[in-house]
Formats: sequence, structure tokens, C-alpha cells
Amino acid sequence: MSYDYVRNRYGVEVTVNQLVQHTVTGRIGTIMPEHASAGHYVQVLFQGDKHMLPCHPQELETVNDL
Repeated sequence: MSYDYVRNRYGVEVTVNQLVQHTVTGRIGTIMPEHASAGHYVQVLFQGDKHMLPCHPQELETVNDL
């Protein structure tokens, strides 16, 4: 199962394809599948970007409505 480390360490539920907002920058993005070399971060593809960025799990909030 992906993001097991994040769930166990930070108690944060992470769901691939979930829409999130980065609390530091305010940017909106989609959670992408886990990247093996960055298991303690959540991979997010922010709107307008071409590449995923690793984000600390405690800096992400679920977006319910846009």
C-alpha cells in the first residue's frame, strides 16, 4: 500500500488522486503515487506544473470544493 510510512509516522491519510491545498503556498494540486526515493513526502502535481513536487504531509489539506 502506498504512503504507509506517512500514515504511520504522521497519522495523515493520503489518497492518490485526492485534491489538496499546500498550506504554505496556497497552491492546489493532486496527490500522485508514492515515489520510492521520497517515502516520507507526499508527491503532488500542482495545477499548471508539469512535474510532481515532494511535500511534507503536515503541510497539505484536503480540498472539498473548488
